[in-house]
Amino acid sequence: MLDKSLPYFDILMKMRGELLAELPEPELPEGYSFRFYRPGDEYAWARIESQVGEFPNCGVALEYFRGRYLKDKADKLASRCVFVVDHADNPVATATAWFSESSMGRSNFLQWISTDPLLQGKRLGRAVINRALHCYIDNGEVGNVYLHTQTWSHKAVYLYNLMGFQIFKIDHITIPYGAAPYHRPLKNAPEEALKVLEAVYTPEYLRSLREHAELPEPHELADGTPWM
Repeated sequence: MLDKSLPYFDILMKMRGELLAELPEPELPEGYSFRFYRPGDEYAWARIESQVGEFPNCGVALEYFRGRYLKDKADKLASRCVFVVDHADNPVATATAWFSESSMGRSNFLQWISTDPLLQGKRLGRAVINRALHCYIDNGEVGNVYLHTQTWSHKAVYLYNLMGFQIFKIDHITIPYGAAPYHRPLKNAPEEALKVLEAVYTPEYLRSLREHAELPEPHELADGTPWM
C-alpha cells in the first residue's frame, strides 16, 4: 500500500544487465503459480492496482490498461505481463516487463508491480518481480532494467533494492508514463527522495543506498533537452 504520509518524490532505480543472468529461478509458496496475460485479465489487473492505491478505482485503472497496452500492443502482453494466480486461477499479484522511450532512448522498464494487500507478506511480490525480470531474458533483451517508484512506496523500494536494483542518480531523464490523465514526464529526484526516506529507513540502510547508487553511464546521459 502507498504511504501518503510522506512527501512525494519520484525515484528511478536501475539493475545492471549482467545481474539478469545471475537471477535465481522464481519460487512461489504452495498453492500459487505463474501465468501470463490472457484476454479478460485486464479486469483482474485493474482490481489489484486499485486495491494498492495506484488508481482511485477499478474503472480508471481499466481505462489506463486499455489505453496503455490493449490499444496497439496487446500482442506483447502474452510474453510480458505476468500474474501470480491462486489455486482457483485468480490473479493476486502482477508485474509487467515493458519498455519505454526516454531521454536515454528505448530502455527496459519494469512496470506496475503490485500484490493483493490481503496476501502481502507471502513473498508473492518478490516472486512476480523475479519472473517478470526473466521475461527480458526470454525476449532477448538483456540490457539494463529500470523501474520508476516513489517515496510513497518505500517498502517496495526496499524490496527492489534487495533484488538488485539501485537508486539511479540521474536528474534529467524524462519518461512519458501512461496515458491521459496520467501521461506526464517524470523527473528523477534521488537526493530529495533520500532525504524524505530518512523518516522510514535506518541511517545504516540509507548510507548503503547512497554508497551503492548508480551513476549514469555515457550512453544514459541526454543532451540536456528533456525528451517529451
